[in-house]
Amino acid sequence: MASTRANADKQQERKDRIAKILNVQKIEQEIDTLKNSTLKTMEASIEAAKEMGYIERKTTGKLLEQKILTAARKKLNDGDLDGAKKLLDTRKGAIKKEKSFGKAVNEIFPGVMGIAEGIESSAKGMSGLLGPAAMAVAIFVALAKLALGYAKAIADTRKELGVSVKTAIELNTQNKILGLQAKQYGLDVEDIKNAQASIRQDLGASVQEAANLSLNFARTAAATGQTSEDLSKTLSLMESISSSSRDVLLNQIRTNAAMIEAAGIAPALVMKDIANNAEFFAQFAKDGGTNIIAAGVAARKLGLEMSAVAGISESLLDFESSIEKQMTASLLLGRQINLDKARQLALAGDQEGVMKEILKVVGGEAEFNKMNVLERKALAESVGVNVEQLSRLVRNNTAGGTAGAVGSAMGGGQSRSEGLLENMDRSLNTIAKSV
Repeated sequence: MASTRANADKQQERKDRIAKILNVQKIEQEIDTLKNSTLKTMEASIEAAKEMGYIERKTTGKLLEQKILTAARKKLNDGDLDGAKKLLDTRKGAIKKEKSFGKAVNEIFPGVMGIAEGIESSAKGMSGLLGPAAMAVAIFVALAKLALGYAKAIADTRKELGVSVKTAIELNTQNKILGLQAKQYGLDVEDIKNAQASIRQDLGASVQEAANLSLNFARTAAATGQTSEDLSKTLSLMESISSSSRDVLLNQIRTNAAMIEAAGIAPALVMKDIANNAEFFAQFAKDGGTNIIAAGVAARKLGLEMSAVAGISESLLDFESSIEKQMTASLLLGRQINLDKARQLALAGDQEGVMKEILKVVGGEAEFNKMNVLERKALAESVGVNVEQLSRLVRNNTAGGTAGAVGSAMGGGQSRSEGLLENMDRSLNTIAKSV
């Protein structure tokens, strides 16, 4: 019994030894295969890099590839199969990063790689012809050419902004990087520079603040169809009614532009209206200016600019004059013209509501065509527009509800002014009795 167990143990030991031998042979075979493969790859890499200079080998990843292959071969010679495999696994990713670095350097400093490679090539060619001294002079001239181009850019920045050399260098480098990022949005470095100039001039930002905000600013200008100058005015107006940061406000402007476009109006038209009617916006804007944007969209759908909406509001809120013109129009037209609701809405800042009320009052095109010159002029003056603008209102009033294109959510807020409106009604009645 004991001898049988001993024989079984010996057989198992022999099997284990054979398995170890086979495993070692397998590993050795795998190492040899990997060695041969690595050697072939290394030879091919060296052959491909023969005609390259150091800089080209560096930026194409060939230099790094040779280092990785050499290290992997050393590990294979030491029997470290796992270590060699890990190195070889990282080879493609590492080479890709090296290539990306070379590309980025060339994009940030255009031509620098070509100049550097030219210097290296010249140095090799002249080393046997000119001697060390002459070669050094040639390299110095080439480097000087590169330095002068960069120095001019630094000098131009200093002249424009009056900053130190250190700040000018930092700004130039930052602008190069921002220019690369801007390409993702179809922009270039000139758009970035224009944005920075407007931010500094119109928003009172520091040089660094302008640089930090410039990409978002340039994106918003492009998305809304505005020039940098117009956008800086719009952003300044938004700041006057909000405590949000400029980045947040720029994002909000892009959102507003998308809403305007969804209403079927080119965002650039409404945004330009806002920039050109700064006083009107400052007086009546609320809820982030959405009420003014809604009125601007409504006006554009009627073929008018925002200045017309501003004129209507100003006319309505000149109570005594407005009521007098209202009564004159009523007498000439032979029908009651009632603008009390429009005045209430104007005082509450509901400009979209004002436009709806005005459309109710002016009637349709058929009625307008029956009016004589004096009647048309009286009706136009009563609502605060000229006759040409009135003709647009009645022409576009046939479909109805045009002024509500953006949505009722942009109006509202009237309940907060109930006390003021009651006082205003009493004042209007008193004025009407005295006329």
